Amino acid sequence: MSGRMLAEVEVFGPRSCQVQPHADDEWSVSGVAKSATTGGADRVTEEFTLKGGDEPPAALQGEGATVEHVFAYDQRHVFQLTRAAGQGCVCERIEAAGCVVQGFTADTESVVATFLVDDVPTLRDIVDDLQSEGETVKLRRLLEDTTAETDRPVVLDRAKLTTRQREVLGRAHELGYFEHPREATAGDVADALDISTSTFTEHLAAAQRKLLDDLLDAC
Repeated sequence: MSGRMLAEVEVFGPRSCQVQPHADDEWSVSGVAKSATTGGADRVTEEFTLKGGDEPPAALQGEGATVEHVFAYDQRHVFQLTRAAGQGCVCERIEAAGCVVQGFTADTESVVATFLVDDVPTLRDIVDDLQSEGETVKLRRLLEDTTAETDRPVVLDRAKLTTRQREVLGRAHELGYFEHPREATAGDVADALDISTSTFTEHLAAAQRKLLDDLLDAC
C-alpha cells in the first residue's frame, strides 16, 4: 500500500489521557478538539463532548487539570479541559509524528484516534510509540486516501446559507476556530458575535449541514 492512508488506532487503558476518565457506563466521549495554548506554551485547552444519558457524570479533575462545563445540546454536553502540554497522551504522540488527529472517541476501556499518515513506516513508528502509552494497541482500520487531482470539482451554493449562518462561519474562520490546534473556542467566537455559545453551535451546525449536503451530493 502506497500513498497517504487513513488509520484508526485503538489504545486500551491509556495512561496519560485526561479526557477518557470522564467516560462511564452511561456516557462516552464523542469528540475532542485541541484549542490554542493558554497561559503560555505550557498549557493547552481541549474541548470534549460527552454523549449518552440525561445528566452528565460529575466533572473529574485530572492531575494538574481543570474541567469546566460549557454548554449542552441534543443530549450532548461540551466541556473544556485545561491541562499541561507535552504529557505524551495518545493525540500528542500521533501529532508528534507529523499527523493530524481527525477523529477521537473514548469509553471506559479505550480511546480510538483516526488520522492521516503518509506511509506504513511512519504508522509502524506511531503504533510502537503508543505501546508505551496503553496496555494494548490495536490497528482497527487502514484505508488508502483515494483523493486525486482528477476528482471533479464540487460547487457549494452559498445562497443556501442565511445571512446569520454566513456571518457565523466567517467569524469562526477569521478567529481560527477551524484551525488545528484551534485558535479560538466556541465560547470565544460566540462572544465575538455577541450571542450565546449554544446559539453559535446551532447556526454552525445548520450551515455545515447545508454545505455537506452539496458536498456529498457531488460525490
